[in-house]
Amino acid sequence: MAQGKAGGSSPPSAPPKPGSQLDSMLGSLQSDLNKLGVATVAKGVCGACKKPIAGQVVTAMGKTWHPEHFVCTHCQEEIGSRNFFERDGQPYCEKDYHNLFSPRCYYCNGPILDKVVTALDRTWHPEHFFCAQCGAFFGPEGFHEKDGKAYCRKDYFNMFAPKCGGCARAILENYISALNTLWHPECFVCR
Repeated sequence: MAQGKAGGSSPPSAPPKPGSQLDSMLGSLQSDLNKLGVATVAKGVCGACKKPIAGQVVTAMGKTWHPEHFVCTHCQEEIGSRNFFERDGQPYCEKDYHNLFSPRCYYCNGPILDKVVTALDRTWHPEHFFCAQCGAFFGPEGFHEKDGKAYCRKDYFNMFAPKCGGCARAILENYISALNTLWHPECFVCR
């Protein structure tokens, strides 16, 4: 009985990685072009794989890259001609950069991309910094703080200022202390 190579006499080989397959194809193409007398001139050395670049090139961060190797450090997606940010010498796509490094809004926890309000030792989107009681935005009079929350002037004094023993309205300025309570001067009158 003749022995033939019937499946399994050699260990199965792992499929080649897509990057190594591409590198092999590019190397073969460059070799074939050289055999045909077409000189390929390297446009630089890739900042990621350190191999010569013969086709399209991306120039960014003072280096040259194969387009498929200029990727976001976080998500590994090709950046191409989209906007990107550099941090510590590494490229990041716009979305990942803001999600990783932009200040966060205390109200919605979303990244703050443009204008920022810094108050109460926190950062906020301008449209998310409002009175904790009525939801009004703060005008030129600013805000008042109590227990880490911001309030408009009206709500702050209505909620936290001492109340007059005569009219029950908030006491904002001068007062008289008598009969175990506080009074507006104009409310402390003979009955």
